[in-house]
Amino acid sequence: MMMNWHNFFFVSFDPSGFITIDKPPLGFWLQTLSAKIFGFQGWSIILPQALGGVTSVYLIYVIVKRYHGEWAGLISALVLALTPIFVAASRNNTIDVLLVTTLMFSVLVFLPATEELSLKRLLLAFFLIGVGFNIKSLEAFMILPAFYITYFLTQHGQYKRKAVHLLAATMVLIVSSLPWFIAVDNVSPDERPYVGSSETNSEFQLATGYNGLGHFLGQGNRRPGRTGRVSNSGRYAAPNIQTGNMRQTGGETGLSGPFRLFNHQMGGQISWLLSFALIGLVVAIYQLRRNALPEKTRMKMLFWGCWLIPQVIFFSIAQGAHRYYLVMMAPAIAALVGISYSILADWWSTGVGKSRYLLPVAIVLTIGVQVFIIAGYNEWRSWMLPTVIGGGVLATLLLGWKATMRKVQRNRANTFAMIVGIISIMIAPFAWSLTPVLYGSGNAAFPFAGPDLNPQSRQSNVQWGMNFTGVNTGKLENFLLLHRNGEKYIIAVPNAHTASPIILNTGQPVMTYGGFGGSEKILNEAELEELIASGQLRYIMIGAGNSQQPEIDAWVSSHGILIPDSEWQTSEQENITGLGDSRQRRMKLYECHS
Repeated sequence: MMMNWHNFFFVSFDPSGFITIDKPPLGFWLQTLSAKIFGFQGWSIILPQALGGVTSVYLIYVIVKRYHGEWAGLISALVLALTPIFVAASRNNTIDVLLVTTLMFSVLVFLPATEELSLKRLLLAFFLIGVGFNIKSLEAFMILPAFYITYFLTQHGQYKRKAVHLLAATMVLIVSSLPWFIAVDNVSPDERPYVGSSETNSEFQLATGYNGLGHFLGQGNRRPGRTGRVSNSGRYAAPNIQTGNMRQTGGETGLSGPFRLFNHQMGGQISWLLSFALIGLVVAIYQLRRNALPEKTRMKMLFWGCWLIPQVIFFSIAQGAHRYYLVMMAPAIAALVGISYSILADWWSTGVGKSRYLLPVAIVLTIGVQVFIIAGYNEWRSWMLPTVIGGGVLATLLLGWKATMRKVQRNRANTFAMIVGIISIMIAPFAWSLTPVLYGSGNAAFPFAGPDLNPQSRQSNVQWGMNFTGVNTGKLENFLLLHRNGEKYIIAVPNAHTASPIILNTGQPVMTYGGFGGSEKILNEAELEELIASGQLRYIMIGAGNSQQPEIDAWVSSHGILIPDSEWQTSEQENITGLGDSRQRRMKLYECHS
């Protein structure tokens, strides 16, 4: 993408513009610009996500503080900053944090629009959601229920006016979402890269298929015939690779069900304070009839609740989601925890009756959920369980004792008690969020946090990522460059994880005829033969055994000349796995002439 405007516009994976990456352009445009300014290196590509994470924390503080006060804003910002999967994704080249930042800007504009019924603000908010669509496709639309429901229900009456406003906003959403997709699909396929991971070489089909329903139905992780998936950086990630004591059942996200968000795989990523957020929602709904909460507070909690609940349902049943997608839930959880804690603390200090006990009860339930999550990790529960339980008991006793008094006055002692309560429920997420900082974010394509990250697992991921092809790329590259005779592509390989090191080390065009994972039917035998006859391609690498491209492999093996392994391989690497599963596959290199 840094090499020319053609590659930049079409988000090309390779220097020749043969195939695109499998996402919309905006997030990768930002990464490319950062790399152009600061140089092509790891930290410059991660920098936009890191800045996005910091900006999101500030925005949640500003938004919540505006309507619920300083305490609520600070707690919300703290929760978001210490959400483990949010930390992991902010330190990674995946682009979901950039989407969250964009959506937070839309919320910053939208909430004032609900109070003023401001059409201009509403249109700008929906325009920004459309910008988010150009970062992560349909994932940006997951928050639309919150926008539609909140705007329509705010300020009783004027429903016709609000319906017209929402209709206009929807038109703006469409206009801001689709121009790039329309432009790409209207360019002749011969003049642009093939749309990676699509079934029809269409960005629309990619957005609604693989990047849309595919993630719900289970095709977002593994399409039929695939053995894995390649990250947006081109680094290969084998499916269901488990590190540490991660359970094998259900792979990366575990089995679907009502308690999936609290399982071994996902619980530690996002759910430490989910119970507290849900308790706050339930209390707010219960208090509606009693008018114990101001109208503004009720509507804002409605907004964050309508953001959170659909996503809780989605992630509980979706078959093709990755753990880092959970960052979409993080702002809603953070806001609801901040608002709920502020409300419950106010009732604890000034309320009457049972409402004064709601804060310690919420803390007890939250600590209970955290204990359940921690108990699944043998190496952490010996020291973390006593710490979390001890903090929870101290906070509960302190807050409960104060609640038994006839009146809890506002003083330093009570402020200390409330701070102890916050600390008690933040111990576990704080410890979990440190793991990406200490050990990295795990697999390059699928970042996560938690004790499954450790020096041993990090070394395992390095081995998977760097030596996975079983190819001595240095020796292969020297061979290809030495024997190149004007061909457009120095080699054609089955998938992107094989192509990536060659491209990075040489900067030369490499054809990935099987797409990212190796299963895409981009070329047929006739097209391959034409490329060879026109002098654009000479060397082709294929994998042996259980091939995902049997037609291509058969043609190459019957028409090409097998290059002895000794010319481009080292003997100790010849039998290393060549594609993304546990079966041994030798890579074979052929020379093909017209």
